Amino acid sequence: MNLFDLKEPIAYLAVATTILQFLSGILVCKQYVANKTTAEASSFPFIAGVLSCGIWLLYGLTKRNDKIVTVNTIGLVLMISYSVIFYFYTFKKSAVLRQCTFTIIFFLILLGYISVEEDNENLVIRLGSLASSFTIVTVAAPLSKLLHVIRVKSTECLPFPMILMSLFVSAFWYLYGYIDQDLFVAVPNFIGMVLAMVQLVLFLIFPSTSHSSKQCKSTIA
Repeated sequence: MNLFDLKEPIAYLAVATTILQFLSGILVCKQYVANKTTAEASSFPFIAGVLSCGIWLLYGLTKRNDKIVTVNTIGLVLMISYSVIFYFYTFKKSAVLRQCTFTIIFFLILLGYISVEEDNENLVIRLGSLASSFTIVTVAAPLSKLLHVIRVKSTECLPFPMILMSLFVSAFWYLYGYIDQDLFVAVPNFIGMVLAMVQLVLFLIFPSTSHSSKQCKSTIA
């Protein structure tokens, strides 16, 4: 049995682990509800999730890939739900509304382009490029944390469970993209996989406690 024979099992593992990763937002929102406030938290992770899932959903629909469509439909519903909960409990409602307005305008423009583009191959390439670029920017976000960890020689600021889950998610999607010969899926997830492994290696090099916990929190916030 070679890797190509494992395409379907790998696809289902990619979908399952991604949905589990999406569901972690429930824990965050549960805390907002319990505290009746989002405090100083930002809505950007949820809005970015809406953007990412929405773009990948359009890519999956255009390419007629049921795995990508399924996982991103679920992700889009969850991210919108999280955003609504965030809006209800935040005191920064104007900032959330601005982000939502930008997102809606962005998707209206994108849907307008899709409606007039007659070449499906060009549409797949452009949507795939947009989706993969957005994912690369997202997975590259922890680079600032890595520099901070190296500077303070402590991994206290790194969320180990989330990083480990990201490794599995990225690895499964990379394998699926490789088998399916889809560079738009394979490349950003390969980068995400490598970055997750680098972060996990840092746990072996540096302790999880630091002499400056307060500095760590203020730097990463």
